Amino acid sequence: MSVERGPKSLHEHNRSLLHSQKPKFKEDLRDPINSDRLRIDGVKFRNHTPEELEQVLTDIKLNAARELQQQYKLMSLSMVISVLIMLFLKYKLDQRFSIVESAATDLLH
Repeated sequence: MSVERGPKSLHEHNRSLLHSQKPKFKEDLRDPINSDRLRIDGVKFRNHTPEELEQVLTDIKLNAARELQQQYKLMSLSMVISVLIMLFLKYKLDQRFSIVESAATDLLH
């Protein structure tokens, strides 16, 4: 009882075309990894003058200083708001407990 494999079914054929079924490595493994030739498919960088580089560096430093100053302002604003909320809550709690204390002293006398 030998099982003959005939032509692939349509389901098997479609499954073999999936991305997960395709070969993961390049086919010609004999290509040298290290070569003296320059690759032409890479990214080509433009040469910049030192003045342009200095201008970019100063822009980066100015943006960093501006962002740091903005963070300091936000931090100080949040601290002020926190202190105001704490003072408000202290005032409300003092007011509430003074009513309770006065009611307790009235009941004792």
